[in-house]
Amino acid sequence: MLCLAAMPVTPAGLRWNEEVDIGVVGAGACGLAAAHAASGNRLRVTVWERAREPGGTTALGGGCLAAAGSRLQREAGITDSADDFYADIMARNGRRSDPALTRRLCELSGELVDWLTDGVGLDLTLLRLAGDPGHRRPRLHAPGDRNGQAMVEAMAGQAIRRGARLRLVTPVLHLWTDVDGGVLGVQIKSPKRSATNVRCHKLLLATDGFGANSTLVAQHVAEAASLTYAGAATSTGDAVLWGGDAGAAQRDMGAYYAHPYATVGANLPVPWDVFGAGAILVNQLGERFMNEMSAPASAVPAICSQPGRIAYVIFGSATLKEACGADAYFAHRIAPRAVRRAEDAAGLAAQFQIGAEALVKTVAAYNDACRAGNDSFGRTQLGSGLEPPLHGIRVSPALFATQGGLVVDTDARVLRPDGTPVPNLYAGGSAGGGLAGPGGDGYLLGTGLLCAFGLGRLAGMHAATAVCADRAAATAVTPSDVPDA
Repeated sequence: MLCLAAMPVTPAGLRWNEEVDIGVVGAGACGLAAAHAASGNRLRVTVWERAREPGGTTALGGGCLAAAGSRLQREAGITDSADDFYADIMARNGRRSDPALTRRLCELSGELVDWLTDGVGLDLTLLRLAGDPGHRRPRLHAPGDRNGQAMVEAMAGQAIRRGARLRLVTPVLHLWTDVDGGVLGVQIKSPKRSATNVRCHKLLLATDGFGANSTLVAQHVAEAASLTYAGAATSTGDAVLWGGDAGAAQRDMGAYYAHPYATVGANLPVPWDVFGAGAILVNQLGERFMNEMSAPASAVPAICSQPGRIAYVIFGSATLKEACGADAYFAHRIAPRAVRRAEDAAGLAAQFQIGAEALVKTVAAYNDACRAGNDSFGRTQLGSGLEPPLHGIRVSPALFATQGGLVVDTDARVLRPDGTPVPNLYAGGSAGGGLAGPGGDGYLLGTGLLCAFGLGRLAGMHAATAVCADRAAATAVTPSDVPDA
């Protein structure tokens, strides 16, 4: 892990080796959206990424972005609104996220998807399955192949074509500030070069959360510290550390997203919709232990309380066919690596070394419940039953991302405890406080990418406008360049 020093005050006479109008730390969804939004205005925009390729946490998933009122929804005949989206988010997190920020992101979400598809050129489709029972309507948008890495690579290419500069394997070592905490620039380390100082008129922290920093996880998210971490290795909490040194306020530092159904070994997230298509969940004894249609967050403690903290997703061939047809990520990445098959329950139990007699009884009882329409666990969406051949996936909860971070306003500017902005500093994605509220039960699927893309775009537009205005004030000439994100 890169050792990060406390944010130093810029020493007198510091030499600036180069200068940019807008600097972006991190080349995930947030940073690349900001670069795209800010470029194209004859501004010098540079993105620094410590890894060998862009992506971060975005590259690890299937690229689900929740939005209401998009063109894709309208074309599908789905009526949705920012008000309904806002209500769904607040219902999930107990009305504990920042109301103004939540409202702003909900209101721009449909336009954001239209911008990504029609402006940036991403090939997004509307997923017809819910993806999470907290969404009252289909509003998850994702690449057709459900490939998050391909999505960020396309974003990076578009930003570069618009004039942004992407520098890989170039970590930011620390930020330079003035005596009042205002950000002046950064120190970076390029490959095969000594550390250099870059003057930044505006700076965005798009460095993701702190899931890969065991010290910060233990400090802020102790209840998730025992979970396997399945997020990006670069999520080491840089923004939290730097922002704290600059006097920034923090919000919901105990918030996190743990996926309950991560495949054991590969940590691939099995979609909740598999249960909507008819799957059940059993423990090592071969017994069901919860209503599978409950919110995914409730499954985390339920599975952790089972023997070995392990569970098994059990389903028939019809469910496998439906899930693969509806979700390319499940079909091409999860099913070939994690799904096991057997002709009956006893055979599947033998493969997983779980209680065979109990599993046979469990499958028979669930099939009886499907025929009678009455489930002992209170499940109402039962499906047609578990018909052989049967399939199974071994799963366990895994920590995918932290959700707390720096407090930002509705333009993604980082705020101090008194509500005033830290001069020249922006944050977005999991570097800024998200929409989950405190704890691990408030995350609604797709809102992580909404924070990333949404706050990135807002930061890029606001920073570009501010730089152009500063230029105009310095020259007493009205700028002709207006950000055209």
